Amino acid sequence: MFRAARILCVIGSILLLVTAVLHGTGYYAISGAISRSSASAFLKHVVPGLWVHFSMHLVVLAAFGLVLAFSLHRTRSLVALLALAVAADAAWAFSLAGFFVGVALLIAAALCFALAAVAT
Repeated sequence: MFRAARILCVIGSILLLVTAVLHGTGYYAISGAISRSSASAFLKHVVPGLWVHFSMHLVVLAAFGLVLAFSLHRTRSLVALLALAVAADAAWAFSLAGFFVGVALLIAAALCFALAAVAT
């Protein structure tokens, strides 16, 4: 049972890292678009940083997933909490932009962590 949980945590973490990289590749496009827009100076300064922040957030969640995968003291509640956090990110992204590949990857990662919690 623990082997399955470990594998699912690793897969979920890889999915989060792939999503972070895909999201991060849009930095220059969003940065250029916001700088050319008629948005306020504040938004022109903040939006690119927020864009990078979400990618960093996903990398940190993936790191937690990897730590939990290889921890000898892995607890079901921590893995379940990670699943909930990733599911909340998926719901938030869906509410902002609808269904797209990034949301699908987040849902898949959340399911991996949820199944890992059950298998722990």
